[in-house]
Amino acid sequence: MDTKQAFIDHVRRGRSSLLRPDAPAEAVDEALAVLGLDDASLARWSVSESVLVSLPHASPNVFDPRMRVGWYAATAQRRDPRPNHHLRVVLTHINFSDLGWRPYAWWYLGDDGKVHCHRQFSRNKKHKHVTVASRPPLEEVPEAVTGTDLAASRIARWGADLAVSYMLVTAVIERAAGMVSAPTATYLPLPVLISFVQAHTEDPPATAGPPGGSLASWCTLLTERADGRRVGPDGVLVECPARQATVFDNYSNLAALSVLGAPQVLGGTKMAGYWPNVQRLLDALRQVAPPDLRDPRTSLVPDADPRRLVRPSPATAAELERQGIPYSQGLAVAEHGDFAAHVDPFDPV
Repeated sequence: MDTKQAFIDHVRRGRSSLLRPDAPAEAVDEALAVLGLDDASLARWSVSESVLVSLPHASPNVFDPRMRVGWYAATAQRRDPRPNHHLRVVLTHINFSDLGWRPYAWWYLGDDGKVHCHRQFSRNKKHKHVTVASRPPLEEVPEAVTGTDLAASRIARWGADLAVSYMLVTAVIERAAGMVSAPTATYLPLPVLISFVQAHTEDPPATAGPPGGSLASWCTLLTERADGRRVGPDGVLVECPARQATVFDNYSNLAALSVLGAPQVLGGTKMAGYWPNVQRLLDALRQVAPPDLRDPRTSLVPDADPRRLVRPSPATAAELERQGIPYSQGLAVAEHGDFAAHVDPFDPV
């Protein structure tokens, strides 16, 4: 069995743990399909020649310009005639101090036509470093929520924790935006990737593997080089041995994407800044890699034509300015529907 298929089987075995144990069977089926973890989506991923990888933070908000990443992935998939898959590897260990994604609250357009803010958690000094994944799931339907956001909030309550609830919100909204069509994308928490690497480490490490290396040798060397962290009793990340971690350091997390199957990692200038260190780690790992394991490649999300981007209505724009936040893809869906299915702002023509 090749590495990608071994990882997909790992995902299949553990997918139910992402949902609450009391979720009814029909809710489980719906949630797995929304996340692209159903059998049809996993089968498509299995036969895909390559995967596009994006790394969103666990949040109900995807603000512009970050919403262009999913938009670009959708257009890139439509342009490529080869089987391909989009993996949204969600960083569930982020905390409530994250001002780029603002996971402490959810901004949406209510049934009264106004922008509402539903706060999930306090950002006071004592709590702002608490991780999203350490909090319980979204259990209430926000006030005045309607349309796609209402559907998202209803299914989000079946997440095992708040990070999975946010994954479900994002997945529902991105499908409604036309960025995702079943079964072309899968949403996956980063700890699932880390647990696969840990499951294939050797103890003691092998002194020699088969010709060309082995998955076990590769995972063992990556784990030996990685710095580990896991959530402490107060919900804050603490350092720990890499074999006990739920998240590695940034460079090791990115190197671990190798097991996804010819990954093309979408990013911007921040990703480009990481990559020289990631590449040095990949070069060291290559000496023990199995023949089918392929290094991730970076792909810069191109600039979009500003004339083709969706814009907020004047009333929404004024409210966003008052609240001090950018336009989000959820707000864009409420005002423009499935905009990403009809407009390609990355078309060079």
